[in-house]
Amino acid sequence: MMTLKQQLIQISDAGFSRIPKAIAQVLLDGIKEVRLSNLKKNALKKGDYVPDLEVLNSFGISTSIQELVTHKLLIINFYRGGWCPYCNTELRAYEKLKEDFAELGAGIIAISAETPEITIQTSNKNHLSFPVLSDQNAKLMKAFGIVFQLNKKLREEYTNFGINLSEIHDNSNYELPVPAIYVINKDLEIVYDYFEENHMIRLEPKDLLNVLKHEISTLYIK
Repeated sequence: MMTLKQQLIQISDAGFSRIPKAIAQVLLDGIKEVRLSNLKKNALKKGDYVPDLEVLNSFGISTSIQELVTHKLLIINFYRGGWCPYCNTELRAYEKLKEDFAELGAGIIAISAETPEITIQTSNKNHLSFPVLSDQNAKLMKAFGIVFQLNKKLREEYTNFGINLSEIHDNSNYELPVPAIYVINKDLEIVYDYFEENHMIRLEPKDLLNVLKHEISTLYIK
């Protein structure tokens, strides 16, 4: 069975082989732009506390982050959207290990700026059994410090690809999160963080599972 990394490399190879070099360069320049910003430096990290803001479930009902910590630990997967093949592949990879994480006392949720109606589509097409939640106007993601705004060239290319973020997010902010994984305990303290500016690279779920296995006794207050 291929690792998540191997699957993502296949997606990249196939995708970049089909698009003109000029468009590929716009996408790569966008990644470089985020890397050169202070986003990673200012984002929440291990030891910080998560603000108890509210997100929406697929029915549009508000729920707080605190209410979502139903296990000893909560894995928060911030994804770009159901239109992103990298995100879909990543979400499915975490679904496969959901029970393994549960055995360690860790639940999983996924959060994006998609509307509740679209999160349902994302959940269904990927056969996800963990909550897929909507962060309206990226308020929570901004509090984490993981949001960037698409530049003009990227907006144009996303539109050309048929990705209508204004409709998907129900706003015209053109904001997306970088791929990020956070693990928090019941005190809403971040006990593990993963931040990656390049959307083509993701945290291997088995690597996170191994981290939790080896450090579980120190990650939550009994």
